[in-house]
Amino acid sequence: MSANPHYEYTKSDESRWTRLLARDGPAALCAVSGFLSAFTVSLVGQMPVGEVILLILLPWILIKTFLNRGSSSRLHQLGWFRLLLVLAGCMLFGYIVSDLFRNTSWGNLSRGWARVAFLGIDLVSIAYLIDQSWKRLQVFILALYVGYTVAALINGPLYGDWWQFGLGYTLTAFAFFFCGGRTVLIQVLVMAAMGVLSLALGARSLGGISLLAAGLLGLRYARGILRPVAIVFSLGAMLALASAASGVFRDNQDHTSSNIERQSMIETAGEAFTGSPLIGQGSWFTASRAIRQLEEKRRIIDPSFKGYTDEEARMLSIHSQLLVALAEGGILGGAFFIGMAVLLLKTIRHVIREPVPHRAFVLLIVLLGLWNLCMSPFSGVARVEIVLAICTCLLVMLQRRGELEEDYRE
Repeated sequence: MSANPHYEYTKSDESRWTRLLARDGPAALCAVSGFLSAFTVSLVGQMPVGEVILLILLPWILIKTFLNRGSSSRLHQLGWFRLLLVLAGCMLFGYIVSDLFRNTSWGNLSRGWARVAFLGIDLVSIAYLIDQSWKRLQVFILALYVGYTVAALINGPLYGDWWQFGLGYTLTAFAFFFCGGRTVLIQVLVMAAMGVLSLALGARSLGGISLLAAGLLGLRYARGILRPVAIVFSLGAMLALASAASGVFRDNQDHTSSNIERQSMIETAGEAFTGSPLIGQGSWFTASRAIRQLEEKRRIIDPSFKGYTDEEARMLSIHSQLLVALAEGGILGGAFFIGMAVLLLKTIRHVIREPVPHRAFVLLIVLLGLWNLCMSPFSGVARVEIVLAICTCLLVMLQRRGELEEDYRE
């Protein structure tokens, strides 16, 4: 018997808590970071609160990587991760060159550089937390969607639309997640049902993406009479997405001024990139050099428009992650998103052909990533969503290589 049994108990207890922390600590950080990322604070730009955790985590990751002479995270070791990190550096360089050349104001410059820098920070920190775990990725994403719903309950949904800006994405994500491991037919039926529900409630983009996921998966496996049904779903999804995209360029009774503004910004951004594809127009050019052009375009569409206030001009953002990066930073500024687009398309092909854990959920996240790349702004929580879509693609790669456990059946 030990002379000091209390000491032995303490060491054993400490070891147990250490193992528990090592096993569940990253998943807990994923849950907290994901949930808090749904809430933003004004700091240089709109910063998701969850990014504070990711920023604090970064020095520890870098120190540990330096001491170990390489990262222990499997995602960090992948060639695609390293390529995207290099492209993020190219993006920052493109923004710096453009801002210095265009003599961008300090306020816009700091917001532009911070936006790109935090994209890189999020990429490193989130990939490290997720590592080789589908569970951690799923926890992060689902916590983020729960956060969106809680934020809507606290502040009210945008435009008062509870489905599109409060409940729709959260319930769709959970529905897609919980049909994982079921037969392909059940997954397709769940995806199609959520798509039809979203269309009925006015969320065209979410409905279209859900139907497209159902159609793509159905086309791969459908036989006999089910194949025409899958084709109909796919065509319906494409029409829904085309309608959602054209809504950006068409007046809508509920959100007329918003759609007019989107149309004007996208047209201005396209002209800005073609006018200077190498140098770009500088960070947040919509709030400085392009403001008069935007106002003129809006007056043509809406003669009653009187012009933007200073605060409104500062908050303008282009609704296309790829287009805004190309317009602001030139071809180097858009390099990251071009690489991401290739990765997303490759992943969609793989997921349709080969099963992965919770395939419907994975397909939803990747398709949303592709939609946001083309039709959503590059600001705030969008950075976290971008990285989560990328990490989903990287885990699919590891799954195809046989490096991850197959915790599913189909």
